[in-house]
Amino acid sequence: MRNEGFFDTARSRFLAGLADVDRKWGWYFALGVFLVFLGLIASTMAVATTLLSVVVLGWILLGAGVGLVLLSFLTGKWSGFLLSLAAGALSAIAGIAILSSPLAGAAAITLMVGAILVAEGIYRSIASIVMQFPNWGWSLFSGIVALGLGALLLRNWQINSLWFLGLYIGLDLIVHGFSWIMFSLKVHRLAGAVGVTGEERRAA
Repeated sequence: MRNEGFFDTARSRFLAGLADVDRKWGWYFALGVFLVFLGLIASTMAVATTLLSVVVLGWILLGAGVGLVLLSFLTGKWSGFLLSLAAGALSAIAGIAILSSPLAGAAAITLMVGAILVAEGIYRSIASIVMQFPNWGWSLFSGIVALGLGALLLRNWQINSLWFLGLYIGLDLIVHGFSWIMFSLKVHRLAGAVGVTGEERRAA
């Protein structure tokens, strides 16, 4: 009897939560469509998106650096005073450098991403071959893809730095929006399959 009561309570809570999410599934769907739309705009205007994202990053670094420097003096002398002050100064200097030359900042970020992809690809490929864990072939394939992408970025980094960040942001928005669309549709179908009624949606 206790088990039946527990499962009945769990089922009612699950249905209530599902009804609450399903009541708002249209908003989730609209959010996904909006993100896909923004992603398409960002991808087609990759150069402008790259410059905008670099400028925003520069202001974030500058603001964080100024905040750390002020915090270092406000908190007084302590064991981490110099470290906090140095971190704030470096962050502010990086922000000023990026804002003064956004193209150079985009190039530096592209080089860093390319180098990380190359290192990650080499490590993942070697580790999968040496360890040969279950389904290691997929890990090897992923490592080869990462290595190839990193090499392509580093090969023509002067040109790639103009559009890479913008295209990446656009694709990320598209994928994120598509995931929200699929989530909303799946929740709506699931609610219909388990028999969530209109009254339960309104009650939620």
